Amino acid sequence: MPRHFFFSLRRIFPVLFVLFINACAGPQTGEESVPAEVGRAATSLLARADTHVQAGQWEQAAALLERALRIEPRNAWLWHHLATVRFRQGRYAQAVSLANKSSSLAPGNTGLQEKNHRLIEEARQAAERG
Repeated sequence: MPRHFFFSLRRIFPVLFVLFINACAGPQTGEESVPAEVGRAATSLLARADTHVQAGQWEQAAALLERALRIEPRNAWLWHHLATVRFRQGRYAQAVSLANKSSSLAPGNTGLQEKNHRLIEEARQAAERG
C-alpha cells in the first residue's frame, strides 16, 4: 500500500477511535458523548491511553491521561477516564476524588454525572471490602 495511505490512517485514527467507542457504548444522548471541543492532541492522547488500558498498562495510561489534562484541564471526560484507570489500579480514594472533579466540571451532563456516580459507588464499596 502507498505510504500516504498509512499516514492518512494515522491522522484519522484518534477520531475513528472515539466514534467507535461511542458507538459501542450503546444509545446515547448528545450529552453523553465525548465533547466536540476536545482538541486533536487530547483525542490522540486518549486513544493512546486506551491502548495501554486494553493491555493492562495502567501507569502508562494514567501518564497519557495526565498529559492530556495538562492540555485540557477543564475536560470532564478526561478526568472521568483517569478516575476509571485509578479505580482499576485499586486506588479507590483517588478514583473517587477524580470522579468528583469530573462531575464538578460537567454539571449539566447527566450521562457523565451518572457514570461518575456509579464509579464513586463502586470505588467506595471496593475500598470497604479492603
